[in-house]
Amino acid sequence: MNRRSFLTLSGLASGSILIPATLARRIRETCIGNQQPLILAPEEAGTTLYAVENYNSYLLHLGDPNEEPDYPTLREFIEDRGFNPKKDKSLRAYLIEFRGEEDFDEKEEGAIWSLKEELDEQIDGYEREHWMEWDFELRDSPMARAFHYLNSLPLDGGSDGRGFQLGDLRFTEGDRPGSNLTYVEADDLATLACLQHRLNELDEGACIRIV
Repeated sequence: MNRRSFLTLSGLASGSILIPATLARRIRETCIGNQQPLILAPEEAGTTLYAVENYNSYLLHLGDPNEEPDYPTLREFIEDRGFNPKKDKSLRAYLIEFRGEEDFDEKEEGAIWSLKEELDEQIDGYEREHWMEWDFELRDSPMARAFHYLNSLPLDGGSDGRGFQLGDLRFTEGDRPGSNLTYVEADDLATLACLQHRLNELDEGACIRIV
């Protein structure tokens, strides 16, 4: 799903003023005219949103853009999918669904025992591929965390959308068929300046850092 979220933040139209006119002019002059950043962040920020340049736009990350995935253990992976690693019946159902073990017969006990031996190890193989596609890209990556964080905020302030558009964010879940990549993209430096101002208004204690 691809969704666009407009930031009507110029303060030029009655009824949709979210940025003072003086600041709007400053953003236009600095970010659009001079192509320079203007991030008026709070002095003390508990949250950092990294804006990583991506050709002619910026991808937002909540947390270090270069952080390595924190892979769960097999026990955590199994529990997250509604199976009980303490019960053989549940582990058998897991093996059938996730590892294609359909005909156990005499090898059933050995397969379950082998699975139990792996429970406290980090996931690998198919489980890791599945986790990366469905957990990391949809929810746990820095880009996905930024998506869900910003998507939960009233960024437009309840405006009616009238007025000059200084900023534009794009919220994307799945950038192509078969992809779960989840991210927020800012069109330009003016969007980042507007977003920082709105975060300040919401008292989020968040700082945008351009990298």
